[in-house]
Amino acid sequence: MKEKYLGLDIWEEIPQLHKLAITISPEDKANEYLHRAQLIKHILGLKKAYGKTNFRLLYLWYDTLGYAGWKHREEIENFIKVAKSDDILIYGMSYQELIVWMTDNYRSSHLKYIEYITKRYP
Repeated sequence: MKEKYLGLDIWEEIPQLHKLAITISPEDKANEYLHRAQLIKHILGLKKAYGKTNFRLLYLWYDTLGYAGWKHREEIENFIKVAKSDDILIYGMSYQELIVWMTDNYRSSHLKYIEYITKRYP
């Protein structure tokens, strides 16, 4: 994360994210797959535009098998814990989980689309 973000006056309500931003500045060497600085910048922009509690952020990704998928999910979960400790409404969901949720909730009303996505993204 670039140092120019660290001096902004928007951090007072999100001290845990500020600590994380300082830790990953100027470069995040701990995470392999999740770009935490980018997510923090999104949160800062949303917070500035809508206030701390008037937005929700969804991190959506395509899950993979093996170490890379496991490690990415772990990094996401750790980031979400930090953001939620500052009362940020943030969620993570893989596309696979989204498709299952959509199938469970919308199969009867959108059958053709559900059939399409479940065949296209098995």
